[in-house]
Amino acid sequence: MKTRLLLSSILLFGGLVAQGQTPPAPAAPQRSTAQVTLRANEKNVRPDKEQKKRDEEPKKDGPPKADTVTKALDVAISAAKTINGPLKIVVTWYGRDSATRKQVMAHKEESEVTIDDHKNAKAASTFAYVTTPAYSKKGPDGKNEKVDASGQSYTGWV
Repeated sequence: MKTRLLLSSILLFGGLVAQGQTPPAPAAPQRSTAQVTLRANEKNVRPDKEQKKRDEEPKKDGPPKADTVTKALDVAISAAKTINGPLKIVVTWYGRDSATRKQVMAHKEESEVTIDDHKNAKAASTFAYVTTPAYSKKGPDGKNEKVDASGQSYTGWV
């Protein structure tokens, strides 16, 4: 029982550690005779790109186009026969703030899944990180002013 609990903890925190992130310390496990196996799969989601027109001129003034990275996490759950009813899944996405370069909790999502007749369930979570790179613009006095990058870049999940 302890081995399976340890393996599921390693799987949950593996995605964050793989990103070079130190996950928060897990809470002390509660005693339970039930067993749950989790499998998490992180992937990039590629949004549909807009078609460029041939006669369209590129913008010369203003900020550059923001870079959007969308990540998805699919969680597959297999439960023991003794578990009935809903299970609560909490997914926390972490990012790095572009201005301060500090790690921030970008998004936290909670969902409940119900176990089907075969004792399986699936949950999904998606989050988009939007980053605008640093750029220069003309100020009111006609001189170029630097505008720092803004937004968040992806670092991991728990």
